[in-house]
Amino acid sequence: RTGGPGGGGDGGPTGPIFSRQGIALAALAAVLLWAFMSFYTVRPEERSVELFLGESSGVGNPGLNFAPWPVVTYEKVQVTGERMTEIGAGDSAADSGLMVTRDQNIVDIGFQVVWNIADPERYLFNLQDPEGTIRAVAESAMRDIIARSELSPILNRDRGVIAADLQAAVQTTLDSYNAGISVIRVNLQRAQPPREVIDSFREV
Repeated sequence: RTGGPGGGGDGGPTGPIFSRQGIALAALAAVLLWAFMSFYTVRPEERSVELFLGESSGVGNPGLNFAPWPVVTYEKVQVTGERMTEIGAGDSAADSGLMVTRDQNIVDIGFQVVWNIADPERYLFNLQDPEGTIRAVAESAMRDIIARSELSPILNRDRGVIAADLQAAVQTTLDSYNAGISVIRVNLQRAQPPREVIDSFREV
């Protein structure tokens, strides 16, 4: 019996589902996507840290860089701008600025540590909390300096010396952590008796 309308004959299209042209276009799109994900630009104020399977594999310089995705990824870090960490200043400072001098007086200290990133690779991988680390190191170093000083010089002639000593102490500690951070300067904003007794102190 011959097939007819409604019979069991196969009326579907024959031939390959994907044409050569379609496969070529798909391959080209995949290559373009891979290139888009692999090439990236680093601005002059930035550096990039390239990661090979999650491990640091190098630093990218300003300009066009190549990191074959997804095996190699990258993180950009701004290295030229100054960053600032404040201690003993602002509403959230609590009592972090109150320190005891060698002659058993209490002084209220407020200062800023100004820093930037010298080594982006070390900065990203050696410190879990860079801001918190700088804050803790600077406060500890300042307490040590104040504990070796008397109140009167702190309030007057030794402010520049204290700032210089603190910068050196913080830098030395951060270098021991391989933090990749450079301390640019310390701004000593406030050095005075505690707020509760400052009026009486001025009268004396």
